[in-house]
This record gives sequence, C-alpha cells and structure tokens, in this order.
Amino acid sequence: MTTIRQLTINDYQAVLKMQTGIEDDYVLRIFPQLIENPAQTLFGLITAEGIAAVAGVYRLPNGNGILGRLRSDIRFHSKGNATSLLQHIIAYCEQDPTMNWLGAITLKSNLPAQRVLDKLNIQPESSFISLLMKAPERFIVPSAAPWELIEGIDRKRAVIEQAAVEAKAAFYPYEAYFPIPYASAILEDDYIEKLAVFRDPKSSRIMAIQEDYKGQDIAQIQYFWPDVFQQDGLWTTVFNYLKQSDKQLVPQLDVSPETASSIPAAFRDSFTENNDPWLIYGKYIR
Repeated sequence: MTTIRQLTINDYQAVLKMQTGIEDDYVLRIFPQLIENPAQTLFGLITAEGIAAVAGVYRLPNGNGILGRLRSDIRFHSKGNATSLLQHIIAYCEQDPTMNWLGAITLKSNLPAQRVLDKLNIQPESSFISLLMKAPERFIVPSAAPWELIEGIDRKRAVIEQAAVEAKAAFYPYEAYFPIPYASAILEDDYIEKLAVFRDPKSSRIMAIQEDYKGQDIAQIQYFWPDVFQQDGLWTTVFNYLKQSDKQLVPQLDVSPETASSIPAAFRDSFTENNDPWLIYGKYIR
C-alpha cells in the first residue's frame, strides 16, 4: 500500500535509508533543519518497503511557493512516484487560500525534472544563470567612485520599486537561487531592513546586496539591468562592502543567459564559468 503524508522529525531514520544515488545528499543530511524551518513543508511517498520519494514546498512572501527538495529512491524509479508526490503537494497548495503562485527551479540539463514538470502542466516562464565570483582576488577593482548608500526602509523600498518598474522586472531575486514573481508586497519591512541598497548618483541605477547562506556565505547582488558588467561604480561598491564584512562573502548574481555569454574579459577569471541556465517554471493557482 502506498501513502503520501507530511513528514516529521520521526521520519529521519527512514529518510536516511533512502538510496538516492547522490553522494553526500544534502537533502538527507539536513533533513532535521528542513523540518524545523516553518517555511518548509516536506512530504513523503511511502511504500511497504520504505520512503520511495520526498519533496516539498518552500513558502516565500506574497503567497509564492517553490516546489523542490525532490529526491527519489533509485530502487523505485520509473513508477511515477515523483509525479504522484508532486501532484499531491500541488493539490495541498491549491487548498491553501494564502497561496497564489507555485514555481519550480531546475537546471536546463536536468531533463527528468523537466519531464515531470511538463506532466504537472507547470510551464517554463524565464531563465537565469547564477554567477559566483569564486576568485575575487583576481579581479582588478575599478577606480570609480562607489555608489551612495540609501538608508531608511521607506527610501529603500521606493528606489527598489522604481528600479523594478523601469527595468520591467518579471522576477525578483528574493533569495539566492530563489527568484519569484515581482510584486511590491514581497518587500516586507524586515526584508528591506537587511538589504544594503546603493544608488548611482549619476543615474537612476540602483543595486542591493543581500547576505545569504547556501552552503557558504553569499553576498547576493540584486541588479535589474543587463549592463551589470559596465557599471564600474557598482563593483567598487561591492568590494567596499566585502572589505567591511567579517565573513568570507562570495559575490553572486543572477543574469540572463545572454549576459552570461558575453562577460567582459576583466571578469572572466573571477567568475566560475556556467553554461547551464536555471529554468523557472511556474503557475498561478489564484
């Protein structure tokens, strides 16, 4: 008999017995932290032999949710378990009146995940490449003047909203690797307060830095236009920010595949090469 239910910390040992075929699978390793996170809900498809698949939904502000953490036991592949489990999670979200949009983010190279999303009638909406500056010491910092710091929650919100409108931003990089549909309501006071927001005094360009942790300390650069590598003052500002931190922050930014394919020579040795875009799938449920 097969059942699907929400998982708890009591399922940890059963989860650890899953054979996902992934060496040091982080989803299995950090299962207790995922369960403890109030924004994360995990479900399992359970058979008489054990847990065949795990997946969940990560809730973000403004009724947005990201499907993910999908893992299948390789001993039970090709039985439609992943599709059945995600169908259950989607139905669960559709019953929640606070949920508006469901998305999934997968690499272009991950064809099995895309086939599952196609079966679920979740459509691709956009794509991006996450660039990590793994060798900042190789980068020659421009001598340009840094951008001015914007302070105050209301002022920061205003310049971010204006920039998003000017750049016609469809998605907002709310967290590293987690863009969601742009809406001003996602910019809660607590979130904005933690952002370091800067403006080019010579134009309307703005840039925000959010500190995040995704296996390492990240300085996520939020910038809405495709000319990020032509903004010398922006990069002076980023490196000034890094110098003032007591963490080993790694700069990261999301760009379009077109921007990633034309990185200027001055940046190429600093950023890790990445030719595998993330695809954003999504559907509105309200």
